[in-house]
Amino acid sequence: MINKNYLLQLDTLLRRGYPADGAVYFLDTLRENGLPYLILTEQNARTRDQIASMMNDVGFHGVRPANIYTSVMAAVDWVLWKEPFRKTAAYLGGPGLRLTLEEVGMTIRHMDADVLFVGMNRNLGYRDYSEAVQIIHDGAILISTDSRRIQRQEGAEFIGNGAVIKMLEYASGMKAIDFGRGSIGLYNMALRYMQVGPGDVVAVGTQFPKDIETARKIGIETVYLTNGSSIMELGMDEENHPDYIVEDLYGLTR
Repeated sequence: MINKNYLLQLDTLLRRGYPADGAVYFLDTLRENGLPYLILTEQNARTRDQIASMMNDVGFHGVRPANIYTSVMAAVDWVLWKEPFRKTAAYLGGPGLRLTLEEVGMTIRHMDADVLFVGMNRNLGYRDYSEAVQIIHDGAILISTDSRRIQRQEGAEFIGNGAVIKMLEYASGMKAIDFGRGSIGLYNMALRYMQVGPGDVVAVGTQFPKDIETARKIGIETVYLTNGSSIMELGMDEENHPDYIVEDLYGLTR
C-alpha cells in the first residue's frame, strides 16, 4: 500500500450500485492505516450526505460526507476563491447542485446571474437552454459540473451533460470552465480541499484518459484498475502510462 492521500472516483468503488471487487476491504484498510481518502463524483442529483449514506447502505463502513467531493463543490469552491464578487447563480441540474449553492450563500436567480452552473437534468427543454444562452450573453460565466458526453443506464445510452455543454458553448460563443471528471479543475480543487500538494496524493481510476492522464499532467502518482480488461488499446507508451496497474482494489493492499 502506498503511504499517501488517495483520490478515488465513485464509480471505481461502485459497479452497478454495489461495491466493486476489493472496494470495501480497500477503504477499510485505508481507514485502519490512517490514510486519508477523497471520493470524487460528477453526480449532482444527490448531496454528499446522500452519497455517503448510500455507500454505507450497500456495504461500505464509515464513509462520511467529508470523504465525498463533488464536481459541484469543486466548481463552487473555485468561484468563491477566484471570482468572489460573483454572488448570484443560475443553474441547470439536480437538487444536489442547488443545495450546494444555497449552503455557500449564493443567491439563486432564474435570470440575470453572475454564474451559470450546468449539471445533468433530463427534464430540460428548448426554452431552458435558450434562457441559459441569454444568461451567458448577459454576463454570466459558464461552468460545467459534468463532462459525460453519453450516460449509460440499464443498457441504453442517453445524451450526457458534456454534449449539452458543447451546445451551449456553440450557441453562446462562450467557453465553459470545466470541473467534470477528467478536468484539471476538479483535481486541483480536490487537492486544495484536502490541503495537500500533488506529490502527497495517489489517484486511482478506471478511465485511463480522464483519471490517469489528467492526474499525471499535474504531478499526481496514479494507479490504473483494469477490472480484467486489456490495456493494449489505451495508447500507453514509455511517456504516457500510469505508475501502477492492478486488476482490482485488492491489488492495492498487497
